[in-house]
Amino acid sequence: MKIIYQIVAIIGVAAIIGFGVNSIRDDGIMVYCQWPIESQADAATTNPMRVSLEKAVKLYKQQNAVFIDARPETAYQSGHIKGALSLPWARAEEMCFKILQDIPMDRPIVTYCDGEACELSDFLASFLKDLGYKNAKSLHNGWQRWQEKGLPQAYPEG
Repeated sequence: MKIIYQIVAIIGVAAIIGFGVNSIRDDGIMVYCQWPIESQADAATTNPMRVSLEKAVKLYKQQNAVFIDARPETAYQSGHIKGALSLPWARAEEMCFKILQDIPMDRPIVTYCDGEACELSDFLASFLKDLGYKNAKSLHNGWQRWQEKGLPQAYPEG
């Protein structure tokens, strides 16, 4: 048992010395890096299925794209991008033809959901591409970023 304590103590002392020396060196190794949310999301646009916030805003202002909320209907009803349609990913197969019937296949579509870990908009954009909507793209963490920029939003009355 004594040897286990000695091993733990040696590892602990080595870690403290290592981190201490690393922190005072000019060329120290970066232990962690916190990117701002916008940088993370824009870095994610290297994914060809994604669109940058700037491009999405441009499409919105030109009224050139259809915006589709991939979140559950209750989330959509509590607030969404103004003019966006609701097509919850969980019900995409059953609702898609009703929602998409008047949208031309070549029209740009921007799907979005909410949160850094949310992939619903990616799934929905991919699904729409499989249906033949070749210009379907996903806006990563779209709802949160849209709100932060103060872009047009719709909320329930009352």
